[in-house]
Amino acid sequence: MRDIFLVLVFPFLLYFIFKRPYIGVSLWIWSAMFFPNGWVWGFASSLRYNMLIALATILSYFFQRNKIKTDVSGLTVLILIFFIWSTISSVLTLSNPSVVWFEWNIFLKIIIFYFLCIFVIKTKHHINVFLWAICLSAAYFGAAEGLKYIVTAGGHTVAGIPGSRLEDRNELALALNMTIPLIVFLLSQTKSKWLRLALMGAVAFNIVAILGSYSRGGTLALIVVGGYFFLQSKRKILVSLFLVVAVGVSSAFVSDEWTGRMNTIETMDQDTSFLGRVMAWKQATLMALDNPIFGAGFKAGQNQALWMLYEPDFYKLNFIVDTTGIHFPKAKAAHSIYFQVLGDLGFVGLLMFLSILLITYRKLSWVTRNTDDEWLIGLARMLKVSLIAYCAGGAALSLPYFDLSFAIFALAHILCELIHRQKNKVTIKREGHRYA
Repeated sequence: MRDIFLVLVFPFLLYFIFKRPYIGVSLWIWSAMFFPNGWVWGFASSLRYNMLIALATILSYFFQRNKIKTDVSGLTVLILIFFIWSTISSVLTLSNPSVVWFEWNIFLKIIIFYFLCIFVIKTKHHINVFLWAICLSAAYFGAAEGLKYIVTAGGHTVAGIPGSRLEDRNELALALNMTIPLIVFLLSQTKSKWLRLALMGAVAFNIVAILGSYSRGGTLALIVVGGYFFLQSKRKILVSLFLVVAVGVSSAFVSDEWTGRMNTIETMDQDTSFLGRVMAWKQATLMALDNPIFGAGFKAGQNQALWMLYEPDFYKLNFIVDTTGIHFPKAKAAHSIYFQVLGDLGFVGLLMFLSILLITYRKLSWVTRNTDDEWLIGLARMLKVSLIAYCAGGAALSLPYFDLSFAIFALAHILCELIHRQKNKVTIKREGHRYA
């Protein structure tokens, strides 16, 4: 039934994309995170929905009339340079070229997605559609998983979306942490009583899903998000009550296994999983020291030959965490957006990546200071919380080239552009009155 429904509806979605390219980028981020192929079987699962949506969006933009000019920003230029840097790194890679160019191809699609976002999203309505698309992707799945966790009294272990970018439960927990602030923003803009109740339920169930994922990084990121959200909010008492209720309900269903896993945070220096991550960080650092400009290439840290090459030198960084006597027969993923970029693209690449994060945060702060529009201010504040969630949760995850993070980068650019256009309109009106 799902197959038939999706195949029948999809042509209509493509039609609307051709009519409105902003619908295309909204469906792009939705399909990238929700992965519709994983929800159907048979003939419908063989269609490449994300690729078809991307092609339709690109064509729709090129044939669009009366395009609104897109401003050039330092953030956009830096993102383009970052991609060019990754391309040079891929050419000079020390790793398996087939793996490197596969990852480069994924990153290329994300970069195209970023540029299409800033080219076609121009109004508040466009932004709202885009935000709803994000919240109806990972957050929809997270709410369902959170509900299952409650219904089974903690017996259900939250897992990622099979076959998607969020297949790993840790990556799902990160995406949910990043999405919750956006749901809160939509909640503040929604007047319908029933829709508000649904959004509040979505926030609560997603918090439960993060805890039920058993992701230590996700739990730490949730604490950071809760604290930062509390500081940013004007309704601190209401926020406090909501957080207490959500966490209280969640804690009533946690198992001894969950408690034991969270307790390992206090003894990380004795935890095998954590020590494996430390060794991966050491390898990334050693690769960057040998290749400080362009790094070793995408996912070089997971190359078995490079792991065996650098493992004898891990002791040189024992002043960080002593891993003497620890041995892993297989290469470990970086489990950190920072160390992965360091190993992939070197110290220069890491500097650019950190600069992108910092510039995005500063742009969002600039928005809150340079407009009286409460809608823009509220969205900028929630996007800052999402960015903080990414920076905090990403410290323990290998997800530096992530569709949702680049969606936030794009929204930061778009909000600044929107304010500039508003100011220019006011200036033109004033000049018109002066010469009338």
